[in-house]
Amino acid sequence: MIRKAIQSDIIQASKVLEEVKMDMLCEGVDQWDQEYPNEVVLTQDIDKEQAFIYEEQGELVAYMALNEKCDEEYNDLNWNTSIPFLVIHRLYVKPAAQGKGISSKMIRYAEQYAVEHKYQSIRFDAFSLNETANAVYLKKGYHLVGTVNFRKGVFNCYEKAI
Repeated sequence: MIRKAIQSDIIQASKVLEEVKMDMLCEGVDQWDQEYPNEVVLTQDIDKEQAFIYEEQGELVAYMALNEKCDEEYNDLNWNTSIPFLVIHRLYVKPAAQGKGISSKMIRYAEQYAVEHKYQSIRFDAFSLNETANAVYLKKGYHLVGTVNFRKGVFNCYEKAI
């Protein structure tokens, strides 16, 4: 169900991303827009072999990127673990498939990936106004380390030791 994304996935990944952006806007969450993330960013993820998708019956329903890259704003926080750490980026689930535990499966996959590749922890940020995402991460045992400011506002930064 979860596999590394390939170039032929880009059309579906971009289509689902646009659905997610529209759904978030309808919910009053102005986290993502045309500037970020976009098809160029997803293509770069796939080219670097850092993109992973969740499929159901041949249909792409979720996406995330995994790598060691973090924004320089992360350096100002007091993380609980040292390097190496894995960062989750751009985790999204098709609106029609939300509420079915798919994001939890993606997170578990990232955690297993981190264990297999000998990372010390997983780190990521979530838009502070995205209450659903923040609740999921806390429920999964991630700890709030602090906040950073990006173009769209305040983002909560999370970490979990592996």
